[in-house]
Amino acid sequence: MTELYLIRHGETEWNRSGHHQGQMDSALTQTGIEQAKAMGKRLKNEGHTFAAIYTSDLYRARHTAELIAATLGQQEIIQDALPLRERALGVLEGLTYPEIEEQLPEDYELHTVGDPHYRPEGGESWADTFSRACPFLREICRKHDGEKIMAVSHGGVLGMALRDALGLTLLPPRRFSLPNVGLNVFSYSDHNWTLNTWGDTSHMTGVTVLDEVMK
Repeated sequence: MTELYLIRHGETEWNRSGHHQGQMDSALTQTGIEQAKAMGKRLKNEGHTFAAIYTSDLYRARHTAELIAATLGQQEIIQDALPLRERALGVLEGLTYPEIEEQLPEDYELHTVGDPHYRPEGGESWADTFSRACPFLREICRKHDGEKIMAVSHGGVLGMALRDALGLTLLPPRRFSLPNVGLNVFSYSDHNWTLNTWGDTSHMTGVTVLDEVMK
């Protein structure tokens, strides 16, 4: 059995302002930095060590992973660009919902209903994201059988992982939270997932937590 600690990155400037990030990047806010440090402190106090720490190469995730790892005293972080990256949103990246509605009304309708096969120009669908992220998470769990590992990623990837674990379809609406730097723990054994913990933010005493991810 493998234990997978799957963590969303800390709050970013664009999370706060409501801009779609996708595979563009935005720096962590001071709150986001505090969230990552709080997670690292919690894991350290609980005595956790990890056989491997994986991260998306997008800076907001990488920075979060580095802050957690530094608190834990673990230096080596494995960056894996594509599988753990956020869904590519193409022409929607950098825009707010009102801007998408005004500039791209047809895209807005498909985007807001959560059509899993809608692919914005230059981007991916949710089905595309599921197809690259979920097999990768299973692969690293098989690679680290009997160990405890961490992966720092993005809200979209976490949403796909939860649907994979629970056998949910990709159709909306989403009825689960995706807080920044919440604790999400899965066990993987015999090609099956077990969800142990989801969205636990009890380590965020005095730190604001957003959940602005639509899917």
